[in-house]
Amino acid sequence: MQRAALGALGGAARAEAWLEAESRRRGWARAAAPGAQRAREGLVGVLSEGSAAVMVEVNCETDFVARTPDFQQLVEMAARGVLGHCQGASGTKHMLREDELAQLQAGDGGDLLSDHLAVAMGRLGERLALRRAGWLRAPGGFVATYAHGWVPPGPAVAMGTYGALVACGGPAPGPPSPELQELGRRVAQHVVGMAPTTLGTPEDELGGDTETRLLAQGSLLEPGVPLGRYLRERGGLQVWDFLRFKCGEEPLQEPCAPPA
Repeated sequence: MQRAALGALGGAARAEAWLEAESRRRGWARAAAPGAQRAREGLVGVLSEGSAAVMVEVNCETDFVARTPDFQQLVEMAARGVLGHCQGASGTKHMLREDELAQLQAGDGGDLLSDHLAVAMGRLGERLALRRAGWLRAPGGFVATYAHGWVPPGPAVAMGTYGALVACGGPAPGPPSPELQELGRRVAQHVVGMAPTTLGTPEDELGGDTETRLLAQGSLLEPGVPLGRYLRERGGLQVWDFLRFKCGEEPLQEPCAPPA
């Protein structure tokens, strides 16, 4: 009986290995199919650890697939792979292209993200893409994050159709207070909602409806006051840099300019 049970287990393992290999084969065939349009649905995933945070965009063809656990697991693997890469790299801001993202490992000594992508395509039956990724570091500060969309909060990797990272610093060295952390989160919400393209300076005056400098835009909580002044008057939160993703957008956002 024990031998039969072990044989059954061995058969199940072989079947699982065959299914994974078949899913990978079908996935690569789907990826190589000519004439297919680029997938534009999907999710943005946000993950932070210490004074760094990463953001990834993974695309699929339909909103239905984006809501599946298999697809969301791929987004989580991509975010964790980027975080591992970020921890061993230099610099405070960096963007990864699709081809660079595909060559990252999903974990320590794990398969490449491109292999996991192929398996997911075979299982889900849609063209998928590891679209892009980026990270921010805030030495001496923290990175506030926000993901907006229909995915309920819960896992360590927040997901939505929009995401933002904001590198912040406090008025004094040391860990940020809960109040400053919450203020940073609100700035990340502002970045998602108002779509700034450059940083500006804390001294910028209030701009108009088409203002694209973050610190010159009216605060969402007090539209008549520029965000830079709003932050200065509420604890002195400093904003050093930011990054914003909208799922499916073109072209990719360039890094924002540092303050003069």
